[in-house]
Amino acid sequence: MLARFVTFIAVGLMLITGSAFADTTSAAWGHVYVAVVSNIAVSVVTANVNLGSIQTGIFPGEITFRVDANSEAVNLSAAATALYKGDDPTDPTVTPIPLWLTTGALIEPTDASPLQGGSNVGIYETPFNYDGFLGMQTNYIPFESSQMGIFSQDVFVTVAWNQANPEMPTGEYSGFVCLYASVHVF
Repeated sequence: MLARFVTFIAVGLMLITGSAFADTTSAAWGHVYVAVVSNIAVSVVTANVNLGSIQTGIFPGEITFRVDANSEAVNLSAAATALYKGDDPTDPTVTPIPLWLTTGALIEPTDASPLQGGSNVGIYETPFNYDGFLGMQTNYIPFESSQMGIFSQDVFVTVAWNQANPEMPTGEYSGFVCLYASVHVF
């Protein structure tokens, strides 16, 4: 009975005083947390690429991009435009040099390979327009990095054009190549 009374008094005192004790200094800690989410960034390593000279025929161009992600699996797609004389896609008097669709776009990261034994050649399937420059975009290919938990590496994209007109007006023809990237979700 005495033990029950002492317990009753102790509980009563705890209820009256609470768990905080006043003093000349005090501190309390709260627990905080944050979730780091996936992110990805793409930049071009060489913004201007000289493709050399051509009379007629199929010719390739390789453009180097940089992909940095805090995820080791990413989806990559390439897009490229036709090449327009004088960097002018609005002039109807000169036909542009068309993108060579047959070979697709070769996408080669330095330290990654396509998931599930897939191909690293993107197949052109979607019309593409960059500021009036018309072209095509490939399907997305999932790649997995050999780096530990990240994808931070150069990616080489090779596309080709077909200059089939032996009477094509001379001069400089130009266009664009793009690399799209997204974090791969399993």
